[in-house]
Amino acid sequence: MRGNTSRLGAFLRDALNRHPAFSANPLGDWKELAGDQVARHCRPKSLKEGLLVLVASDAVWKHHMELHKEILREKINAGREKPLVEKIVIRIGEVPEEEAAINPGHQLLDRLKAKKQRTRRQQAKLRPLTAEEEALLAAIPDKELRKIGSRLLRRTTPPEIPQELDRG
Repeated sequence: MRGNTSRLGAFLRDALNRHPAFSANPLGDWKELAGDQVARHCRPKSLKEGLLVLVASDAVWKHHMELHKEILREKINAGREKPLVEKIVIRIGEVPEEEAAINPGHQLLDRLKAKKQRTRRQQAKLRPLTAEEEALLAAIPDKELRKIGSRLLRRTTPPEIPQELDRG
């Protein structure tokens, strides 16, 4: 049952990561969408219930984006069954250097990590010790060291005895 649970969890994480509403940047690559020059002076701030809020670096870029917001909205929604962006609002503010995640709920997805499955280790079959090994262990004065040596020897394959010694 646990194997099925981990596969189901992996499937759900994958499906949620592929769905645009659950991704960190549901619009996709902003530079690719808006162009390099626009991306340097204008960034998406949030996307909530179809409302995309953009931040422009100054009034000139705000005006430029106001003139092109319908084209941008159509470009974002192209190829989608249900429109992702219904309205765009542009504000003037500080444009961060790096692209921020505009979906704050995306951090919750990062917390979903695959649980480590505990696997039962197969118990190694213990073999009986040979007379030589028992004699060797008996010569060890430390009781704890004898115990460790015994466990190690029982888990290893017995040494092969050369045929010329076995006959004699």
